[in-house]
Amino acid sequence: MDKTADRAELRLREEGWRHDPADGFIAHVGGLWRRGASFGLLATPHLVNRNGYVHGGMLMTFVDRAFGETSRVAAGAARGATVSLTHQFMAPMRIGSFAELDPKVVRLTGRMAFLEGTVICEGVPVVSAQGVWRLTHSTDTPPPTGRATRG
Repeated sequence: MDKTADRAELRLREEGWRHDPADGFIAHVGGLWRRGASFGLLATPHLVNRNGYVHGGMLMTFVDRAFGETSRVAAGAARGATVSLTHQFMAPMRIGSFAELDPKVVRLTGRMAFLEGTVICEGVPVVSAQGVWRLTHSTDTPPPTGRATRG
């Protein structure tokens, strides 16, 4: 990692953010930052698109992870899956910058969570998003395997 990124990470840690490297795909893209219920994205060079800004797919991944985790925690669910996620891109995010997202649970039922939020970078809205998550609690019966049957 370069010295600029090292300085940015040090500043984030001093501000109370902690890096969550996670696993799977999120680990592959560099993990995210957490502070309380807020999520953060440090725009490192490997997230660049052809125009020199953070790739839109990374911004969508950031929102997906933040909304998914927020929905599971709010519901006390063991697992969750994205049903629907829409994004409105409002401004580009520069490489080297840091963005924050505070997901809001708009509605919560026994099996579904509805969320919204806006990614803010240096005071500027970058992405606005709305999503729906299907929640699975540890007491739920797993889905059947094999062929579906008709009653």
